[in-house]
Amino acid sequence: MQVVLWALGTGFVTGAVWFAILFFRRHPTDASEPPVLPAQQAESLALESMTRRLLEVEERLDATEHLLKRQNVEQPRKPPS
Repeated sequence: MQVVLWALGTGFVTGAVWFAILFFRRHPTDASEPPVLPAQQAESLALESMTRRLLEVEERLDATEHLLKRQNVEQPRKPPS
């Protein structure tokens, strides 16, 4: 009987420790994260916005180049006069 209680107690303690490790790793305290200044946050948002806009412009450029290439291929060439 004592062996069973010892096993249950050890399992409970081990499970509680693993739960605490996983919980605190996923939910850090405010003290563990460096403070974000409003200026840094604004710069970060501006950089993200510019990155999104640049990706959109690159996609449009690729689509335009593709259409121009397709248009040049589809047009029959005139024989030289």
